[in-house]
Amino acid sequence: MAGELDQQAIEVSFKATKISYNLLVALSKSIVENKDKIEHGEQSLKKLNMQGRKLESIDLPDSDIKSFRKQLNKHSVDFSIMQNKDTKEYTIFFKGQDIERVNMGLKNCLNDISKNKNKKPFKETAKLAVEKANSLNKAIDMTKDRTMEKNIDRGSR
Repeated sequence: MAGELDQQAIEVSFKATKISYNLLVALSKSIVENKDKIEHGEQSLKKLNMQGRKLESIDLPDSDIKSFRKQLNKHSVDFSIMQNKDTKEYTIFFKGQDIERVNMGLKNCLNDISKNKNKKPFKETAKLAVEKANSLNKAIDMTKDRTMEKNIDRGSR
């Protein structure tokens, strides 16, 4: 009698293990299949609303939007950007649960802006580099002309 109960207990444990294994395999397959369907980062406002979370918003001027967008993507925040065409300001909508990450992104963005304030814009730097390269090329051309004249004079002797 005790041997039969032991055998039945082993069979039940084996079946339960088999069911658990099949469930875990099915779950992992569904996660892998739906991995591409999960969106993070910038989304349309409609998709953001469909996630069923409370949305928060902030307004930003036009100059800050590019660096702020990078910071939000870096911190994996789901957000949507809408532009007010009259005032040229942007309104960023994001989930209320992501507010700490948005604050971190804002701080990093402000730090980047303050660091880059002292830097010259790229167009000015590129223009100065082109002018410097042209002046160096002229100087090289002048030295080449002088050496060619010297070589010509020596050849005529």
